[in-house]
Amino acid sequence: MEILRDLLVFIHLLGMAIIIGSYFANLRAPRVVSGMLHGAYLQLVTGLLLVTVLEFTEGVEINHMKIGIKLVLAILVAVFAFIGARKEKAARAGAGAPARTDGYAGDTAPPAPVVHPSAAMAHLTFGAAVIATAVAVFV
Repeated sequence: MEILRDLLVFIHLLGMAIIIGSYFANLRAPRVVSGMLHGAYLQLVTGLLLVTVLEFTEGVEINHMKIGIKLVLAILVAVFAFIGARKEKAARAGAGAPARTDGYAGDTAPPAPVVHPSAAMAHLTFGAAVIATAVAVFV
């Protein structure tokens, strides 16, 4: 049972590293990438499995208030990542550049700024993940 718990803790921390790493990898143009979404799902599932394993372990007292707070934060992280991923997918689907109607065909025009509609969701996903980590460490 101890090996299973250690494996789940490792995978849980790996999910957190995926979320944080994906955020910092895209810091110049923040957006929700698929890694953030998968990391959020991984965190949620392994967190629930960890609580289940701890419930079946004899002699272990569980702080249910902490687990409840972390569950709410994990759900928020997953929802923020899901919404951001859907916004990114919709933006990529509609990213076909419309043809110019003014007759300009030169290549000296300044490039259009890259706009990621999921930037706010990326910030929220990262922030909620950091708060969940702080709750895990300090509560």
